[in-house]
Amino acid sequence: MRSAAHLLMGLALCLMLTATAPEPQTAAAIEQSRLVAPGRLVVAGRRLSCGQTATLIRDFAGFAVSSTVIMLNMQALKDLPRPVQWLIYYHECGHILYGPSETAADCYAVRRARREGWLTSQALDDICATFNIAGHGPVHSNPEERCAKLRQCFSTKAAIGSLDVR
Repeated sequence: MRSAAHLLMGLALCLMLTATAPEPQTAAAIEQSRLVAPGRLVVAGRRLSCGQTATLIRDFAGFAVSSTVIMLNMQALKDLPRPVQWLIYYHECGHILYGPSETAADCYAVRRARREGWLTSQALDDICATFNIAGHGPVHSNPEERCAKLRQCFSTKAAIGSLDVR
């Protein structure tokens, strides 16, 4: 269960990010900076949730980040295949639950998606193909390495903590 201090920090972060955003000029810009209550987020036709974690929809560099909230850049996500969008959200949820480990966040995302029934071996191959096209940044391992770990998480029933989560 989250402490009141964590929730207040998350709210303060959201308010700070919203307060520092430039004044929106269009309806699309207004849509880019809103807080979505836990359990109310719909991405590419699927309702996504991460316990009691809210989601801040905001324009920023990148696809998604997390701290005490999950922040999504819907403009950056919109052209990605639906399963990639969903997996990105669950990856950020994995950070909320398991901390900074990229492998633990990826494993959480893959296992949750598989439990929900929409992540098949073929869908995982499609996701990896997207990663190979998009490349990687300083935080994520190279696409081949990352996909090998995603496949390991997909195929094993071991607890997240039992894998190499560096």
